[in-house]
Amino acid sequence: MNRVPAPRPAADLRAPLALGVGLVAAPTMVALVTAIAWFALRGGLADIVMLYLLGVVVIAMRFGYAPSLLASALSVAAFDYFFTVPYFSFAVNEDFILTLVIMLLVALVISYLTESIRRIEASARQRESEAQTERLRNAVLSSVSHDLRTPLAVVMGAATALMEGDDALPKARRREYLRTISDEASRLNRLVRNLLDMTSLEAGAMRARKEWQPLEEVVGVALHRLEEPLQDRPVNVLIPAEASRAPFDASLVEQVVINLVENAIKHTPPDAGIEIRARRVDEGVEIEVADSGPGVAPGKEEQIFEKFHRSSTAVGGMGIGLTICRGVVAAHGGRIWCENRASGGASFRFVLPFEGEPPAIRALPEAVGDP
Repeated sequence: MNRVPAPRPAADLRAPLALGVGLVAAPTMVALVTAIAWFALRGGLADIVMLYLLGVVVIAMRFGYAPSLLASALSVAAFDYFFTVPYFSFAVNEDFILTLVIMLLVALVISYLTESIRRIEASARQRESEAQTERLRNAVLSSVSHDLRTPLAVVMGAATALMEGDDALPKARRREYLRTISDEASRLNRLVRNLLDMTSLEAGAMRARKEWQPLEEVVGVALHRLEEPLQDRPVNVLIPAEASRAPFDASLVEQVVINLVENAIKHTPPDAGIEIRARRVDEGVEIEVADSGPGVAPGKEEQIFEKFHRSSTAVGGMGIGLTICRGVVAAHGGRIWCENRASGGASFRFVLPFEGEPPAIRALPEAVGDP
């Protein structure tokens, strides 16, 4: 049975392709330099030699060592053929032997030095990338270990108190411990979910299963999950009828709302209010989560959506919440941005675009016996 050969990886094809392009570019460059020298520098042999050497430098910098060697040899041959006596002949005049030898040696040295510089630059870029990767890995491990260790410690403390207290604990205290365990477990669940969502984004595996549904339900579920962190913080929700329905993935948009509200909680004092509003726009529905805190530093409106970015005013968090928000909104075909409010605070807005017409809402059937 004949086996079909596996396709070669793109990385394996890139190097031969670049070499082929360079081997074509080398004679092209020599031809271009020859034309310029023939029509513009006729008689100035020193200038012509320098022009050929410049062409070798360009080829070496752009295409590497082998094409530059070809350009060197072709440059010497072209100079001898077109610009030394006897013209249009590869016969070497004794007066130009030393010139041709020096020209070839200089071209070869230029090729070698340029290739060395290219390798040093590539090595430096590689080291810098490995340094950035190492810093990123350390930051992730430090952040994850801290953000996971804190709720785990609280859960273990509450569970230990319950076990050691046995029946001697008052009922109200037992309920408080159980509530603490539940809240911290929910916090752990959100942290792990953010990590899984970040992994899906990195792998390009996040897909939005969009259905027409009401926004109020998603916002309500998100606020219920954040009941403990919100505590007595005032939250004002305004979703008018014309902006109450949109096509979206409920679980993903719920996570966006949770992340944005958590972000507002981290960056504002305990008594600062949060507003959640929706409005109809041309392309769909725009949802806004706004706070009355210090706002975003000027010029940082885009940077805050970068992975693992954490501001100096943040309390806790791994710095991936807003990155996940951007990925989720992009998966819906929408956009998300941040701007400071004139009255103070930050306003995060994202658009869920419409696709097609919303399904008609069927009226409830009348009960038997109704007038």
